[in-house]
Formats: sequence, structure tokens, C-alpha cells
Amino acid sequence: MRAIAAQISHLSRGILTRPRDGRRILEMLQEAPKGSLDEIIATVDLPTVQASMRRTAFGHRPQVVDLLLRERIEELSLESVAEVIGAMHKGRTSRHAQEAIVEALTARTGQEFDTLKNLLNSTGDHHDLEHLVFEDLDEDLGERLLEHIAEQAGDNHGSDLRVLSDIDDTVKCVIHDRRYPKGTIYPGVVSLLTKLDKGAAAEPNRPGDLTFVTARPGGPQGLIEQYTRGKLSYLGLPPHSVMGGSFLNLHTRNAIAERKLQNMDRDRRLFPEARMVFVGDSGQADGDVGAQMHERDPDHIVGTLLHNVTELDEARRQEWANKGVHVFDTYAGAAAHAVRLGLIRVDQAREVAEDVRVGLRVLHLTPDQRSRLQDDLAADEEQIEVLAAGARS
Repeated sequence: MRAIAAQISHLSRGILTRPRDGRRILEMLQEAPKGSLDEIIATVDLPTVQASMRRTAFGHRPQVVDLLLRERIEELSLESVAEVIGAMHKGRTSRHAQEAIVEALTARTGQEFDTLKNLLNSTGDHHDLEHLVFEDLDEDLGERLLEHIAEQAGDNHGSDLRVLSDIDDTVKCVIHDRRYPKGTIYPGVVSLLTKLDKGAAAEPNRPGDLTFVTARPGGPQGLIEQYTRGKLSYLGLPPHSVMGGSFLNLHTRNAIAERKLQNMDRDRRLFPEARMVFVGDSGQADGDVGAQMHERDPDHIVGTLLHNVTELDEARRQEWANKGVHVFDTYAGAAAHAVRLGLIRVDQAREVAEDVRVGLRVLHLTPDQRSRLQDDLAADEEQIEVLAAGARS
């Protein structure tokens, strides 16, 4: 099978593929022995193979669609099905391909369908599940797929947790926060997001539970979303996706909030079977977004963890808490809230606190900044120990 895959790879030159080579690629896929397609799909660069079908004689690409998603789909693993669908919805997707994609997805049920959804949502670029359902598919086909998603979820929320996170002033100090040098990755944030994603998941290490929600524009072909992924990838985060906005979303606070709210609502429709937690900051309407989502569906939205970057006082913190929005100063404080919400364990919260302490130690801070942050951390660690004592009693 490796020889066939090597031949296909040799002939595939994307849009530069010669017509006769495109025909030969199709013939090799059609003639591949039964049971061999999965290994071939796993070996070749499928997006390049798909692109090789675009400029060849009429009929080649539809035939590949039918071959892989209809005639011989039973030979493919879920990973290969996700690879095929991902490759097919890059660039313009024909109605023929859209129908085949929706047929392939709606034929799956139960755990298989949930796994396939998460594989599609962790593609590594902007061609993820959200892009497929809300941007790429025609409206009637998108609604058909959403109906299937809702049917598979039923009325029960599982133990799995979707983690949605803002970026600016939540992951990285960018706009409002004066306690850290600009550009700082907040100590403990990677540790907490990882523990929320893996520690609370029904399937530890399953990809696709972490999504960054931002009002940043997607840009042409998702270039800005792709740039954002690149900037996040070096942090050692679990597999994740990015949901962006448009250039028109950056002018007002209300517009930013509306876009984030739309993104979170889309995620809720894509993953109605999972609970959701939102991690944001107090600088750009994230509290309002989290409160509105919690009010709409409190069973689905567990709560919002709100990074205090605008000096919120105790009265304001309590107001937010009454709306399901929990304010924190360091990520040790966020971990304490996560323990209270039943999302992580006390020992995990202690690990986050230690990561915060180590992170602060290596930062270049002014004496006032260091004193303030050490006081904040001490208060947050005290809250964790109170929770630990309560768990023992």
C-alpha cells in the first residue's frame, strides 16, 4: 500500500497536476485493494490530492468524493473520514461534495459521531467544524447537520467540558492590565486551561475541547485565525480551535460582545451534549457575554471565570458572582473557582498555584508590581487551602 501511496504523492502537484496524472490518481484509488484505502489516506497529503482533482477533466473530483465518502467509506477509520472531509471543504466546496459530507456525518450516531465531531474541530487550521457548518455548507445542509447534532445530544448534558477562552488580557497581557509587562503570557494560564481541558473531559486527552473565542477578524481564508493559532501553538496547549470575528466587529464594545456571544452560541449548537466554561477578562465585555450565556442556558454554561484587569471592587465582584461570573486576580484564584464549580480537583489547583509562583519569579516586574501580585497570589492560595480543608472535613 505504501507503493500506491508513494505513486499518488509523486503525481499530486495540486492545481499544477497534469490532466493525465489526475486521471491516474483516480484510477489508483479506484483500483486499490479492499481494505487498503485507510492506509493510503493516512499516508498521502490529502489536501494536495484533492487540489489535484480540481483542474483535471470534468468528473474526476466528484468521482473521488463518491469513492471516499459513499462507495468505500466503510473501509475508513474515523480519523481518515475526518481527513477526507477536512480536505474537501478547503476552498470552494461543490453542492455535490457538501451533500456527500452531510450524508457521511448524519450516518454516524452515538460515540462515533461525537468522536468525529471533535476530530473535525481539531484540524489545526480554520477549516474546523464551525467553519464547515456555518460558513461552508449551504444553509439547508447546515441546518440538517445541526438537527442531527441536536438529536444525538438528546436532553442530557454529559460530563464532558467545553473550555472557551478569550485571548487578549486573558492569555496574554495586551490592553488593560497594568500589573504585568505588555506581551506577558499570564503565569498559570496554560496550566489551568490544560487541566480544564484534560482533567474534566469524559475522554482525557481527546482533542477539540479547548476553543479560543475572540472578536479578532478571521480575514481572507482565515489568515488571521491561522496566525492566532500559530502564536498560541508554542505555549504547549492541548489541541484547540479558534473562533474569530470580522473586521466590522472591532469598533465598539457592544459589537465585540455580540461577536463573542455569537461564537459561544455557535459552539453550544455544535456541542449541546457538553457543558461549557468561559474564561475571559473584565476589559472587553466578557463578563456581560458570560452572564448572558449563563442566563440563557444555566445547565449548559457552568460559569465564567473573569480575569480582573480593571480593578473591580468587592461589590462589583459579588454582582458578577450572582450572574454566574466569578472574578479572579491570578490563575491560582481561577483554579480555586474551578474547584468550587467541580471542574478540577484541589491537588490540580495547587499545581496551578505553583505554576503561577514559578512564573512570577522569572518575570521582570517593578517592585510595586511584584508586591501586588505576590499579595494576590497569597490570597488565592489561601482560598485553595480553605477548599482543601473543607474537602477533608
